Amino acid sequence: MDLSSTVMIILFLLQTSIGAPANIFILMAYAHINQTEKNLKPADTILCHLVFANMLGLITRVMSDFGLNHNHNDISCKLLFYIYRISRGVCICLTSFLSVHQAITLAPSTSQWLSLKSRTKKYLIPCIIGFWLFNILLSVYILRVLYAQRNGTISGPHSKLGFCYSKSSFSSLALFFNIIMNGHDVFFVGLMLSCSVYILYVLKKHRDQVQYIRSTKQNSKMMAERTAAKNVITLVSLYVFCFGVDIGFIVYSGTVPIVPLLLAQIRVFVTSCYALLTPFIIISFNKRIYRRLKYSHNEESVKHVNAN
Repeated sequence: MDLSSTVMIILFLLQTSIGAPANIFILMAYAHINQTEKNLKPADTILCHLVFANMLGLITRVMSDFGLNHNHNDISCKLLFYIYRISRGVCICLTSFLSVHQAITLAPSTSQWLSLKSRTKKYLIPCIIGFWLFNILLSVYILRVLYAQRNGTISGPHSKLGFCYSKSSFSSLALFFNIIMNGHDVFFVGLMLSCSVYILYVLKKHRDQVQYIRSTKQNSKMMAERTAAKNVITLVSLYVFCFGVDIGFIVYSGTVPIVPLLLAQIRVFVTSCYALLTPFIIISFNKRIYRRLKYSHNEESVKHVNAN
């Protein structure tokens, strides 16, 4: 094993060993909030599914690249990358849905917007389930092109994906699914960008008007909405950066017959940084989760003092 592969293995293991527990902590914190306070907001519900998808993506990636070493067979390769592809698709859908939800929340309280706000809350869970089912069906095609790496030379254009590889196909079916999958990504990224522009516009408008509002209650509500909106913008910006890097690698990969393993690993590492950083962004702006993290830390400190 060369130096570059060793470095990538270490980076992937660090990424997973930090990101997976962080996402698990967010899930447990939301579960505790739901059990004790019975007040899980719509945005919190979306974030729960987002961090669960992130966790799946991190775990399956490290397993597919390093966890099973050379013991992969076709079934394990197909299954792990299928789950990874589903988690990736769900992440982009939920990040976009979160930005849409925040844009609707900040919208004026007119009769039309109030009707849309109530329907968004009513159909929240069906929409999330629909995103999961849609990506489960959309990702089926990847089962046709993934194989375990075997001894000998692999013929034809292909991409190395850890200890698996993907055969490049130029059939009509492959072209159709590539258009659908890439169109899926472009649509949801475009939607989250559009909503982000609207959110920024509303935030600017609120900032210009806040000096004329004297009610403390109104100011507090507005500040809470602005804080939530700013953090949605942060998540969207992070995803767009990772998506842009991913697109750059995809474009370059289309210009070469064989994609080097190191290039594929760098691409996956950079795009997986979204799953790594999301829980820390959530902790930074969600006071309820931050309090639980602080309480857990204080409780551990007390136990350590008592033990001594």
